Amino acid sequence: MRRLVLALGTVALAISPAFGQTFTNPVDYCKAVGTIDKPDSRYVGPKLPAWMARELNLKPDQGRMMEWRCANGAVLACVYGANIPCDSKANISRTPTAAIVDYCHQNPGSNFIPMYVIGHDSSISWACHGTKPIVLSSESVDAQGYQKAFWKKVSP
Repeated sequence: MRRLVLALGTVALAISPAFGQTFTNPVDYCKAVGTIDKPDSRYVGPKLPAWMARELNLKPDQGRMMEWRCANGAVLACVYGANIPCDSKANISRTPTAAIVDYCHQNPGSNFIPMYVIGHDSSISWACHGTKPIVLSSESVDAQGYQKAFWKKVSP
C-alpha cells in the first residue's frame, strides 16, 4: 500500500510541476503550468506587471483593462476594447440566435448585423439575405477557444 501511495504522489508531481508552488512572475508561472485560461491561486503577483504594462501600452494601474493567460508555457495578453471580450471564449456557433433571426425580419437585406445583436463573444459575422441570416465570415479561434486576433504573446 505504501508503494502505491508513493507512486501516486510521484505521478501527481510529474503531471503538475507547479503543484504547491506560488509565482510572482507570469513568465515563470506559465512555464510551470503550461496552459490555463486565467491565473489561479498559484499566481500571487500583480495582475499587470510593469514590463507587461509597457508592452501593452498601459499604465501599471490599468490591470482592469486587460487579461492574461497561459498557452503552452507562453504568456498571452488581451486588452479590452470595443467588441473585444478578453474575459470570454469565442462563440463559434453558426446557428443564428432568435435575436439574429428577429433582426433580419426587421431589417431585410442588411449587409451586417451589429455586435449588440450577435453578441460580443461571437467569432462569426452575420448579414441578412432578405429575411434569412447568413454567415459572412468567421474569425480564427485558438486551441483554448479564444479569438486569436485579440491575444498576443508577451514577454519581458
